[in-house]
Amino acid sequence: MSAVKIAHLSDLHLPLAGLPCLKEIRFKRLLSLLSWQLRRKHIHLPQTLSYIMQDIRTHMPDMVAMTGDLTNLGLLSEFQAAQTWLEEQDLPPTLLVPGNHDALIREPTYSCKSTLWAPWLRNTGHAPSVLRHGPVMLIGLNSAIPTAPFLASGCVAAKSVEALRPLLRQAAEEGLCRVVLLHHPPVAGLVPRRKGLRQRKALQRLFQQEGAELVLHGHSHRGSLSFIPHTHIPVLGTPSASHCAQTSARSAGWNDISIQACAQEWHITIQRRALGLDLKMHDGPIYRFAPHRLSLPTRL
Repeated sequence: MSAVKIAHLSDLHLPLAGLPCLKEIRFKRLLSLLSWQLRRKHIHLPQTLSYIMQDIRTHMPDMVAMTGDLTNLGLLSEFQAAQTWLEEQDLPPTLLVPGNHDALIREPTYSCKSTLWAPWLRNTGHAPSVLRHGPVMLIGLNSAIPTAPFLASGCVAAKSVEALRPLLRQAAEEGLCRVVLLHHPPVAGLVPRRKGLRQRKALQRLFQQEGAELVLHGHSHRGSLSFIPHTHIPVLGTPSASHCAQTSARSAGWNDISIQACAQEWHITIQRRALGLDLKMHDGPIYRFAPHRLSLPTRL
């Protein structure tokens, strides 16, 4: 059986499609707009994102895992512009989970806006979303919640955590490789506390009990590798896909993931791709994992 290839990218921060209208103005949104005008628009560049997308297309993935923050202020105009952008990319089957910028403030129009992304979210509620290709199952969790000014924390709803349990168990029984997506990192130390995942220990306990083969996240704007505590489950972060080229770990990039089903284990290879100061894509660190296959499907 050939390997399944996944492109993981995050924190696209597409350019603003317009300013907030009067009914969209909130204090937190004004703070984010100020941040965009003074700093972020000089860092998150459309040309940078085009380099990343071109590189992804060159590698011809079977699936795309996108871990949030397509917008900056969570405006309707941004959701519409992101919908157009997603349609123009002509991506392979894609699973998208929202980020904190996509749910910046509490407003009744969020469900209407998220409907625009339904083909990629594959679930506009809080239940886990699923995308499968061969023996690999992508499972999306929504950690994006509105927060007070100066906070960017996330939370996976308790009912979503409990809905994840039977999904992980059933996927294991079917002999599938379980790759979980969420925007906020489910481990400590990768972002400041004000940006962290609330009640992350409940999610960690679930992973400790039910397992998973790989967890993908964004939010930190850095390439990182860590593990769910007391397990061998790798947790993989990626820089912003639109961040300008730098010598630091924040330079734009994506994760090229290959998953091969072997007799008793999964062969998972992760190749980081990063934009260099020469505006060319380069190979970064490479990681390899071989988790045991928990259940093998019966051959007919």
